[in-house]
Amino acid sequence: MKQKVIIIGFLVWFAFLFVWNTAMAAEETDFLPELTLTVPENEFYQRYLGLTASAGESFVLADVKADILLIELFSMYCPYCQKEAPLVNELFEKIEEVSKKGPVIKMIGLGASNSQFEVEHFRDTYNVPFPLFPDKDMSMYKALGGAGTPGFIGCRLIKGERSVIYLRNSGGFYSSDDFLQELITKGGVL
Repeated sequence: MKQKVIIIGFLVWFAFLFVWNTAMAAEETDFLPELTLTVPENEFYQRYLGLTASAGESFVLADVKADILLIELFSMYCPYCQKEAPLVNELFEKIEEVSKKGPVIKMIGLGASNSQFEVEHFRDTYNVPFPLFPDKDMSMYKALGGAGTPGFIGCRLIKGERSVIYLRNSGGFYSSDDFLQELITKGGVL
């Protein structure tokens, strides 16, 4: 009898663990907020993002023509962002190569608490090849759930549906190859 109670208790415990783990795995979907940005004056950036609106008009992130959108959260004043800029530029070049054959990946940067002047200074100082946008009041940073700079947010842009955030990386990365592979694999585009 005592053995049956122990076995039943064990089975109940395993059932509890299974249900708990399943519930933890079924997290609520983190949708990409509908953030509004201004179409850049730079025609290369307009083409790069696949935007049809004219310079100075508004667009939302889901308008970017890509399978995956990688958003870098940076600040001109962040020494880690400054130090990591060459590695991020290297990542951009690798993304460009992958995008020619495989999933289309685009990058943008949001300057947390940075003005247009500060964003341009960062772009010019570190030769950033992808579009950077100011986020002076940090409203976009907060809406994206930013947790420090540098930070990276991988978004799966799903045509006709709400786009989702599937990757968050706070504090940067050490290998552009490894980070790119993680971005593609977790994005489910291969």
